[in-house]
Amino acid sequence: MQLRSVINQALTLLHESSPRGQTLRFILFLVLYFFTRYSRLFLDTSSFGQALLNPLHERLSFFITHFCCFLLQGFYPDIHVTINHTIIIAGKATVQMFPGCTGLPPMIRLTIILVFYPLAWRRKVVLWPLSMLILIIAATLHFMMLIPIAYHYPAWYHFAHSWPTRVIFYACYFLCWLLWEKAILLRRTK
Repeated sequence: MQLRSVINQALTLLHESSPRGQTLRFILFLVLYFFTRYSRLFLDTSSFGQALLNPLHERLSFFITHFCCFLLQGFYPDIHVTINHTIIIAGKATVQMFPGCTGLPPMIRLTIILVFYPLAWRRKVVLWPLSMLILIIAATLHFMMLIPIAYHYPAWYHFAHSWPTRVIFYACYFLCWLLWEKAILLRRTK
């Protein structure tokens, strides 16, 4: 019986709308983030994981590369995409979309985190597509910012890929968490 009362107390603390509750939910978010980040290694090495993720990577790569080319045609009229998701500008291979660049691993992580996050399921059903849309937009912006850098300043590509664009991507991750927190606060005020 003591275990049940400890679990109930922990759940009560998680559902508080106080700063303590928000801090606990943020810690839960971080713990789930790191757990899912390292458990993803299993999916990347198993044949089940490859069969599940490869088609999703292909579809996301196709969407992001073609959408970026569509948006950048005003600046680079001779931009196009090859079948292996390489962006070509004026005959020069500029950037290639690799599976990790699609934003699929963060989308999987965010989905698992949302499943275990202390929200009502009806709110999760609404927040999940919104969170996925935010991450798709972030992945597209990440890739779209890297294309001109790789074309005009190839020496700066690795820095830009590792720091500024990644910070923007994780800011979008944080935005998703803020949306979830707003949903919790809305639940408390009704």
